[in-house]
This record gives sequence, C-alpha cells and structure tokens, in this order.
Amino acid sequence: MSQEKNINRLELELKTLPFFVHEYVQKKSIVPYSVTTLYEYSKEFRRFFEWLKHESLIFSDTASITLEEMNHLTYEDVELYKGYLLSSPRLGTSSDGRLRSHVSIQRSITALKSLFQFLATQTENQDGKPYIQQNIMLKIDNVKTGRTLQDRSRAIEKKILIGDESLEFIEFIDTSYENLLTSHQAKYAFKRNKTRDLAIIALFLGTGIRLSELVNMNVSDLDISNMEATVIRKGGFKDTTMISSVFMEYISEYAKERHTLYHPERTQKSLFLSLYRGKAQQIDQSTVEKLVAKYSSAFKTRITPHKLRHTVGTQLYKKTNSLLTVSHQLGQTGTSATALYTHLVDEEKREAINDLWTN
Repeated sequence: MSQEKNINRLELELKTLPFFVHEYVQKKSIVPYSVTTLYEYSKEFRRFFEWLKHESLIFSDTASITLEEMNHLTYEDVELYKGYLLSSPRLGTSSDGRLRSHVSIQRSITALKSLFQFLATQTENQDGKPYIQQNIMLKIDNVKTGRTLQDRSRAIEKKILIGDESLEFIEFIDTSYENLLTSHQAKYAFKRNKTRDLAIIALFLGTGIRLSELVNMNVSDLDISNMEATVIRKGGFKDTTMISSVFMEYISEYAKERHTLYHPERTQKSLFLSLYRGKAQQIDQSTVEKLVAKYSSAFKTRITPHKLRHTVGTQLYKKTNSLLTVSHQLGQTGTSATALYTHLVDEEKREAINDLWTN
C-alpha cells in the first residue's frame, strides 16, 4: 500500500474517532510513527470504541467520546474486551468463523496501551492535569502465543529459504520462471517488470529489511558504491543497513534502468515504482507481497516478505552465531526478537544429534 493511500485511509479513520485520538496521531506523527502503524492503530481504536458502545459502557458515538467517559472505564472493562477478542470469530475475511490469532489480538492490546499511555502522561487539560487520571492498561497482560520458541522456529523453518536456496531462488526468477508462463500477456508483464522484481527480491535477501522499509525507500537511500541502504525503521528512526555483495548486481541493474523502465516525473523520488494508467508511482506493499508470493510459489512454497526477513536472520545467525549482529542488521532494538533464530535447527545440528551416540 502506497504512502498516499495510507494517508487517505488514516484520514478516513480519524473522521470516526474522538479529538484525543487526533491529538495522539499528531503527536506520534512527529516521533515519527509510520503512517501504516498509525492507520492500523486507528482501526484498533475504532473497534475498541465500537465494542464499548455496543456493550453500553459508553453512550456517545465513536467520534464524540468524551474524556469523562474514558475516565470511567475500568480495568475489568478492558479485560472483558480482551476476552471478547480471544473468543469471537473473525469476520469479513477469507477465514470467517475462525478465532482471531494471538498476534492480531496482541496488536490490539499494544495499540490501546500506546493510546492510554499517551492520555495518562503526555496530555494536559485546562487544570494542568493529564486527560485520564489512571492508566488502566498497565494492569492488562500481553497475550501469550502458547507456543515455545522451538515450536515457532520449526514452523518458520518450513517457510523460509534454507542455505543456498536464496541464491537458487533469485537465479530461478532470472533464468527459469519465464519458461513456466504460457500466455503472451503474462510473459510481457514479467519481462516489463523483471529487472525491478529481481532487485526487490535481491534487496530483501541482501538486507533482511521489512516490507514497509523497502517500499518507502527513495532513490537517494540506495548507496551502491558502499553497498548500503538507508531505511526508516519501526518507531521512525533512520538506520543504515549493509547489503550483501552477492545481490548487488541485481540492485545496481535496476538502479541504472529505473528511469528507462518507468519514466518517472522529476518529483517522483521513490526507488521502486509501478505503472498505474501509464504513470509511474510508488509501488504498493500489496504489489510486492503478490510478486513475492508468485515467484516463491513457483519455486518452492508460497512465502511472504517477512519470511524472507526470517531467511536472512537465520542465515546470518548460522554464519556469525551472534544475536547482536543479527539484531543490528535487522534493525531490532534488542536481541529478544532475534532469539528465535537460536532455535532453528540447521543441518549441522541435525547431524550432531544423529551422531551423538555413535563411535
């Protein structure tokens, strides 16, 4: 999803939300949080307020909720909402009827914790006091997945590229994928975007950056001579990440051909482009997700940009045995998120276990 679309969708969400959420978004935009994060959080706020109204815990419309109503909410009210999320089925998706995932529920809790923290500590009414007197979200526990790191790592291992498969994957797209296409239209579309698509896959596999980080890169963020990319990480901080030399050829080729392929206007600074009604625009996140799915399905198994990130994290940990190195490369603020890779079982570990009791 492009930056412009996310901004428009965020503005539509804000029309349904009270003034203090507007203040929250304005404040967090300065930090800055990404527009995507603010949009996703705003959706969570709206769902929470709609539930409160449905349960008669508030009586105002979502856009008119008062600070008085917010101050009357209790820890038990939020616990009820958390229970509702845990037990109610998802609606409006291809998985209607299934329970929400723990990950999606935790996203809701995280969003609400951020909002209540803001209202309790970063606001001031006419009396010089915070908007809410008590941050009830402090008592709300995070949602546990119920899965061990070992279990999660085993699941991930089946959906990432192992060892030389990363190199084989990009070589497959470059030399073999076209042979699978049967229609002239499909072949034309593939050839038109082949250089760009190879560069996108190469940048994912050469850095481990997130989807949003790749999509929001500008031309000036790519330093080919030093094999580095500048990205905006989660939380809004700027970071420079190294690019593996193995994949630089694909990235350099696209950088040279970008203008010839898409004829962007001078004001169009986005690195990765797509054509919409003949005009070059910043590539959508959904477009990138679809092309990764398309190529990976043809190669091995359908994977996502996030699994390409796990691929890099896994391979880097195998090479360095350093969680700190992995966390720095992936732009993590600590090593807890990367601890997952210590539980990935590679071929050497399997062989060691197999030979454990042999002479």
